[in-house]
Amino acid sequence: MGTIGRSAKRYRWRRSLAPVGIAAVAIGALAGGVTPAAAAPTTFNPFDGNSGFTIVSHGDIHLDNSEIEGSVAAFGTVSSGNPNGYPVVHTVAGEADYTVPAVDGTPVRILANEFVGEGAFDVSNRDDSGTIATDSAEANALVKLVTVDGLTGSARSGGTGNAAGGDFLRVTNAEGAVIDLKTAPFSDTEVADLQAVESSIADYLPGLDTHIEQTNQCLELMYSPELGLSNEVTVTDEGGLVYVEDFADDRPNVIDYDAIAGKTVKLDRADGFRPTANAPLVIRVPAGTTELTQLRFEGWSAQAGAEQDLARFIMLDLAEVSGDVAVNGHDLGAIWAPNADLNFDSGITTNGQWFAQNITTAGGGEIHHHSFAGNLPCGEIAAMPVIGTTVSVAGSDVKVLPLTGGSVVDTVAFEGLTPGVEYDLQGSVRTPGDGADTGISAFASFVPEAAQGSVDVTFEITGEQVAEYAGQSLVVFEFLSVGGELVAEHADPDDEAQTFTVAEGDPGEGPTPSEEPTVSEDPAPSQEPTRSEDPAPSQEPTPSTGTDDELARTGAGTWMPLVAGTVVLLSLGGALLLVRRVYSS
Repeated sequence: MGTIGRSAKRYRWRRSLAPVGIAAVAIGALAGGVTPAAAAPTTFNPFDGNSGFTIVSHGDIHLDNSEIEGSVAAFGTVSSGNPNGYPVVHTVAGEADYTVPAVDGTPVRILANEFVGEGAFDVSNRDDSGTIATDSAEANALVKLVTVDGLTGSARSGGTGNAAGGDFLRVTNAEGAVIDLKTAPFSDTEVADLQAVESSIADYLPGLDTHIEQTNQCLELMYSPELGLSNEVTVTDEGGLVYVEDFADDRPNVIDYDAIAGKTVKLDRADGFRPTANAPLVIRVPAGTTELTQLRFEGWSAQAGAEQDLARFIMLDLAEVSGDVAVNGHDLGAIWAPNADLNFDSGITTNGQWFAQNITTAGGGEIHHHSFAGNLPCGEIAAMPVIGTTVSVAGSDVKVLPLTGGSVVDTVAFEGLTPGVEYDLQGSVRTPGDGADTGISAFASFVPEAAQGSVDVTFEITGEQVAEYAGQSLVVFEFLSVGGELVAEHADPDDEAQTFTVAEGDPGEGPTPSEEPTVSEDPAPSQEPTRSEDPAPSQEPTPSTGTDDELARTGAGTWMPLVAGTVVLLSLGGALLLVRRVYSS
């Protein structure tokens, strides 16, 4: 079993909540698709999901800026735009006090599904600070790839670290691009050693989807004025200069990006504020943003030995942003962009962790690792109402509704309801796939005695209502509301648990006239004489006076054939009795 050397708590949450008394999204599963709610953590860190990596991409990473002092993880591919070797180092102009993650027990600078492209990587683990030991993990970190097919290894002189004084391993891909592992001795390292134990990056960074949901939900809660978990900073624009004031020292301070973007931010009225672990600075970036520029807080320098470490307590929240975002000049702070592609192209160095979809870099700026260390509160969150349904058809173990109609019972399991409060359930029968409304509905109102339980919604369906759906499947949707406000729904048009089938054929079909009993088919005694003038069955009354369609409408199709047969047999009996009397006379 593969492992990564830094663990993170994972939770499942969703975005878009009301401010008070709202709910956590659930983890685990109950019957009918209901999930139990999980308690929220007191504080959360969006970059716990990075598991120690400087940059994590849910897609691909292409690196072509000056260098990275840190590590990267890509769920997809990793590539370089530098034919001479993109530098992957520990410390040059950044801070050295960080650790590299370990994958399958091996310290790594790069973790990816596959190494592609024509550019090269120079993984030297260089350290200009003189603070890390030559035999440390940071001085000898390597690369781990899920796919090593097509890669070959060769020896190159000039090894450092564990390979000092000898040859190191050069890895070459099918396009001729190389990864120089300067600290991997060629004598005891081969390409197979670079292959990850697990079959996907998701196995090393598990639960990221749930982590994203939890983080986004906690961020929205943190911004809620009613909960008081964060502090809205006062921002005043005076002739192009922006003054900020009213900072808190015991909770996150929030500023909208649009209020300060491209402007000099004056700290004259900030009472000496500097972001800390207990009072981090969160910049809330709105949907539609396409560029991140420098946060120009007067007096804060990103230079080494100055205020560069403030990057550990500054975060840009791009949770509402999607699409391409240019990173041009941003120098201090982590970037949380789970739905966006980040394109760094700047001569200004950036400091902090990133989480995004696809990531590309270019320009002369560097990327320095600074682990985000702000304490972000999530608070206490009540359980969110969640429902799941399982449908059944009365009298059918295989959920088939007769064309004559019947009862369809939808058992709705619920979680997170408030006992003693009246809830309304509106059920609707739809068609699979497109979820088109059939017009068949049912309603139930109930008051739960406990937060978790179940209730039935019964549909009394007529043959006329299902006639046009003969032989087809139908699916039940359920909508839960309180006082007219929708609080939960279970509306999956492809959910088998919500699906039943209407029987095939015409409910009014019975035997055709040719199938009715005739005299010749009746077992008459062979010794009895017959007479050619005996009454023929055709002379007897016919079984019905209506058509098959009329039978279907009146419901007589199920009993008229029996009546008709009885009449024919009685007529036949009378004819035989007449024959006997004539014969005996």
